[in-house]
Amino acid sequence: MTYAGFHFRFNLPVLVAALVLGGERLWSLPGLATAGGILAIVMVFTSPWDNWAAKWGIWGFAEGRYWRKISHLPVEEYAFFLIQSLQAMGLAAWLCGALGPFATGPHPWTGMTQGIVLAAGLVVWAGTGWLGRRIGPASCAHYVWHLFYWFTPVILAQWVIGFPVLAERWEVLVLVTLGLGTYLSLADWMAIRSGIWFFDEKQTTGWKIGGVMPWEEAAFFYLTSLLVAQSWLVLAPEALRS
Repeated sequence: MTYAGFHFRFNLPVLVAALVLGGERLWSLPGLATAGGILAIVMVFTSPWDNWAAKWGIWGFAEGRYWRKISHLPVEEYAFFLIQSLQAMGLAAWLCGALGPFATGPHPWTGMTQGIVLAAGLVVWAGTGWLGRRIGPASCAHYVWHLFYWFTPVILAQWVIGFPVLAERWEVLVLVTLGLGTYLSLADWMAIRSGIWFFDEKQTTGWKIGGVMPWEEAAFFYLTSLLVAQSWLVLAPEALRS
């Protein structure tokens, strides 16, 4: 099975279902504008992260299983960024309608308090990065460090900024994260078994799900599904999430 074949077999059916379920909330002009903005952010944010990991060999892609590479990543990998993001946004939009109505309350923190918390978080993030600067390809914690150091601050920052929206719609976040994260993890397990991509065991902690997939890889799918769902809730107009 090729990487493109993996998309057609596992990812595109879920994508189509999510786009249909998203309905008018996703396909309206405000919905498309929100989705387009999030997709642009995802590409800018995730591409260097993934390229850096591939460059250092945390993971790699089997020759002959992809079309061509741009920098260190197959074209199909960039496509996955967009596919997963649209899956998460479509499901989040659908669940907002299915579980609504929601009533967003006032933010518990003033703008100044939010700024102080974000600034403090930035200092902690920079300090943590300095302390962990020696974690590299020779460390079994390289993947887990690369994953959580990159994504966790953004997830927490969204909670600082959009707490009332995210807290009121926590069911949407839980369902998208667990549902899509679990499905993508199972599909990824199949892809690893098929040899489409692989991991450097020296850069992972060694605990594998089903003896095949590093647990860090499953954590990636849960974190990114959560991050995109949160982004939709924070950035979409109130009418699309209530």
